[in-house]
Amino acid sequence: MQETLLRGWRNFDQLSEDIAVYAWLLKILNRVIADDMRKIQRRNQLAPVVTVDDHDLIKHSCSAPEPFESALQVQLNEEINIAIMNLPEDFQRVVILRDIEGLNYNELAYILDIPKGTVMSRLSRGRRLLASALIKFKNEDDSVLTKKNSGAEQS
Repeated sequence: MQETLLRGWRNFDQLSEDIAVYAWLLKILNRVIADDMRKIQRRNQLAPVVTVDDHDLIKHSCSAPEPFESALQVQLNEEINIAIMNLPEDFQRVVILRDIEGLNYNELAYILDIPKGTVMSRLSRGRRLLASALIKFKNEDDSVLTKKNSGAEQS
């Protein structure tokens, strides 16, 4: 974030009135992330990065829902996050920026430096891939439950 703001400050003269500041900063952030990813790929990391997962934050929420609802929501969020992270990078970026960040097609085209039509086709394909992955998760869960239930009936 700091690098994004620093680059924005340095290049403030490039911001024009017809560009939304938020979209302009997201475009810079996108470049910063791409630069960082290239650096990480070039460098062999000696130790893994330890992070706090979303489920840890949800578990310690001050307005926690009922236990069953909480467990169900954590499972759904994990499945959605896994499915999104398993999308090809081009589709992943478009889905995250549109469906999670709420940017419009023009902003996405500007940030990703691709035509609006490409944004729309990547979003459509990314959503289909995401839906397929979530259906696959659901089918795998159902088959596991069926195996557990049939195993319990036999004993």
